[in-house]
Amino acid sequence: MEQLELQLFDYNEWANKQIFNRLKELPKNVYRQEIQSVFTSISNVLAHVYLSDLGWLEVFSGKSMNYALELAVQQKGETESKGIDELEAMFFKLSERYKLFLRQKGNLAKPLEIENPSGDLMKTSVSELVTHVVNHGTYHRGNITAMLRQMGYVSVGTDYGLYLFLRERENS
Repeated sequence: MEQLELQLFDYNEWANKQIFNRLKELPKNVYRQEIQSVFTSISNVLAHVYLSDLGWLEVFSGKSMNYALELAVQQKGETESKGIDELEAMFFKLSERYKLFLRQKGNLAKPLEIENPSGDLMKTSVSELVTHVVNHGTYHRGNITAMLRQMGYVSVGTDYGLYLFLRERENS
């Protein structure tokens, strides 16, 4: 069986691709349309997810949580200004970095000690945090679905069960 962390990340990549493909089918203004919701626009949701994913990969690679947060603050405006095609390319380049890291990492269950911004230590593992990264993306794809419905558009299926079904059908 494929390493679970890689399978989860493949799912995350697939689900993001579903969202990007759906957004590209809609009128161009939908991506940046201001809306009263959890985020002010879909572009801001996607920038947030990208910066969070980037931050966690930095933490997995040995950087501090403070470094990851500073990086997100530094890159927020630039990331939010990206067009949909540019941001999609950034997502999938980052996804390739994640998969390379996950393939090269010896023991993903090895305990990690991560200092959070308040100075407290969190004891966890890359395995557990990959689950967090994927869940975080799933949560915000749900935000995007709700925002699209609020604007009068239908979203697209991104459930893990659908991913597994389609993957199995592809491999049959």
